[in-house]
Order: sequence, then structure tokens, then C-alpha cells
Amino acid sequence: MEFERVTSNDLVAGDRTLWNMYEESGKLLIPKGKIISNESLLNRLIAMGLFADREELLKSREEWRAAKMRQVQQSNKPPSTVGTLMAARRKLDAMVAQLDRSIQGKWLSDKVGELADEIVAACDADGDVAIAMILLRQEGKYAIRHMVNVAIVTALVCRSLEKPAPAMRSIVAGALTMNIGMIEFQDQLKEQTTPLSPAQRGRLERHPMMGADMLREGGVSDPIWLAAVEQHHESIDGSGYPGGLWEDQVSEGARIVALADLFCARVTPRSYRPAVASNVALKGILLERGKSLDQTIASHFIKTLGIFPPGMLVRLANGEIGVVTRAGGKVNTPQVKSILSADGHKLGLAVARDTGVDQFAIKETVDPKQLSAYVNMEAIWGSAAAYRG
Repeated sequence: MEFERVTSNDLVAGDRTLWNMYEESGKLLIPKGKIISNESLLNRLIAMGLFADREELLKSREEWRAAKMRQVQQSNKPPSTVGTLMAARRKLDAMVAQLDRSIQGKWLSDKVGELADEIVAACDADGDVAIAMILLRQEGKYAIRHMVNVAIVTALVCRSLEKPAPAMRSIVAGALTMNIGMIEFQDQLKEQTTPLSPAQRGRLERHPMMGADMLREGGVSDPIWLAAVEQHHESIDGSGYPGGLWEDQVSEGARIVALADLFCARVTPRSYRPAVASNVALKGILLERGKSLDQTIASHFIKTLGIFPPGMLVRLANGEIGVVTRAGGKVNTPQVKSILSADGHKLGLAVARDTGVDQFAIKETVDPKQLSAYVNMEAIWGSAAAYRG
């Protein structure tokens, strides 16, 4: 047997030894599996001279280096799309909780701008996962979650419109702060089952101006951002508020944020109504609002979200329930992974189904509230949907 000297890097006090250790003379001193819990004793033994089988020791060192390298590579990996977007919710919540300090310190422009950059990057990394998260991760404070969700849709539509990066950043920042003038009031309204009182209606219609004023006070001077907040309830037919603006008086950023706001609100359940299926929500908005919507922007919403957006739950012809994952070869045949069998049992693995085949054709959408099973996004989309929150 050829010996190699053991160093302090090879042993940790409290761990079991991985090899027999010997004196330099070859006499066994510490058997394999022994625990040396006392660190000072361990240091004295190493200083005195401990030796192990060279082949075993070198193998252990190589395994340790490989494990360390994997650890470094893991730590250097960019956060997943879901991880980034969930972190965005937390950051926005913390920012809103200290809103007075942020305004006084003139920090809003930088902090919200950085958050907008993170959301754009997450959507660029995997837009399908970002959309799916809106539909499948509806926990947390509604007012905060809603603004992040609107920012996600806004970023994706801006990308479809090929907006320049600075303009996209400004419009996404507008989405993140569109309701900054009514955060607590919005959470109250979500639970309200009665019609708005005249005072509540007035408060609601003032919030775009209030929000823009707060942003100006907090150091925001970007005209695209401020217009997106101030005008996100205006309509090009003059029916909106607070200014009753017409056509080109309503900024493009505000038009994008407005439609994203409507969509995200409808796919979220309220105390007085259930969530609307995402494809039905968009269709309903387009039919109801008609000429009050910018038709070019509306067409890019359809292009971005599709007939069957990622994250939508569907029932297939064979009775299975699956999740739409990505667009398919045709608009009505998206990629789907089944998660429940026809008799309602959870499948061990999400199974990819070709919805272009009659057996797996989509028959209907499924309300998430009817589904008792938790949808594990990472199991469906992989690392882009990983989240350890």
C-alpha cells in the first residue's frame, strides 16, 4: 500500500473518517468510520502526521473538488423565471411598505427601474413560464401580485411590439406602479361584494393622478412612465377616466398597461365572482371594449397570449386534465402535459400529449378552483420554473 499524508483540508471535526489512517510507520491509528469530534485533538493528530491509502485519499479529494465545482456552478446559475418573479413580488411589497421613505429619499426611480429590468429579463428567459405563473401562482397580497402580473404581460407585449429597451423599461415601470395611489384601497375592493359607493367611486377615479403625483414627488420624471400611470384608465374613445382623453391623447404605454390590467384582473378570482378562463377573459375584453381598444395593441395581446395561454388547465378527449405549456403547431393545438388521469388520480410524472391527435384533443378548459392538486410548475417546465421560496 502506498501512503499519502492527510492534510487539514481532508478532515472535518465531527465527520466520520472515510479511510483507515495510519502512523508513518504503517501502524493503524484511526479506523475508517471513526468520528473525531474534538477539533483541537484533530489538529494535533494532523500535525503529528496521519497517513492514508494514497489511491483512496486522492479519490476522496477529487470527489470533494467535483462537489465544490457543482456548488459553485449552481450558485452562479441565474435565478429561474419563477424565482425572479416571486422575488419581484417580495421586493415590490417591501418597497410599498416603505413608500413614504422611498418618496422622501427619491429612490423610486432607481428601485422600480431595477425591478422592471429584472422582470423583463425573466420574461425574456421564458415568457411561457412567466404567463403560466400569473395563472398558477395566485397566492399573496392581491394589489402587489396584480401589479407584477400586469408588468409581466406588459413586458411580453412590448417585446412583441419590438419596443426599444428604454421605452419598454419605462412602460413596465409604469405597470409596477400603476396603482401606487390606491394599494390598501385596492385590497379592500377585492373583498367587497356590494357596489361601489359614490365616495369609493371618486377615490377610484382619482388614483391614477394621485399615483403619478406620488411618483413625481419620489423623483420620477420619465414622461413615458408617468403617462402610463396617469392614463392607464383612459380609453381612445373618450370613455375613460380621469381626463376623458381621446385617441392620440392616450399614450401607447398607457394603452398597453390598460389592456394588461384588464386581462390580469379577470383571470383572478374576486369575492363576488370566480376567475374567468384566460382565453375567455381576453376574448370577452376584446368583444366588450371593441372600438375603445387600440386594435394594433389588441392583436399583439392575442399573439402573445394565444387562444390557450401557458398555465391554462384543460380537459382532453381521453378525460385527462393537463396544463398548457407552450404554443403548438397550430393555434388550437398547444403543447400540453397531463397531470391527472381520467379518474382524477395524480399522474406520477407530467405526460406530454399531442393535442393535434383526436385522443388528446382539448375538449374544455378547467377552473383551477375545481382542481385540488397543486400544480408543480418545476415538474412541468423544468428549471425555468424552479422556486424554493
